[in-house]
Amino acid sequence: MFWLLLILFVLASVALTAVVLLQEPKQSGLGDGLAGGGSEFSTSGGTAGNLQRITIYVAVTWAVLALLLQIVPR
Repeated sequence: MFWLLLILFVLASVALTAVVLLQEPKQSGLGDGLAGGGSEFSTSGGTAGNLQRITIYVAVTWAVLALLLQIVPR
């Protein structure tokens, strides 16, 4: 059981990395956010909205698998 969870965890890690890298940046960086460059924190539709939802689902899956890896004995 542990090894199956470990393989799923590695696959979720790769998927999370890929989905995050596919996203378009919404701001020019941390400095723009701290300097008051605008407050556009709305959800976007289309492909960007789908990638955001997929990112959330994969991140939650990754977190659950990380917790299960600590609970399940080797």
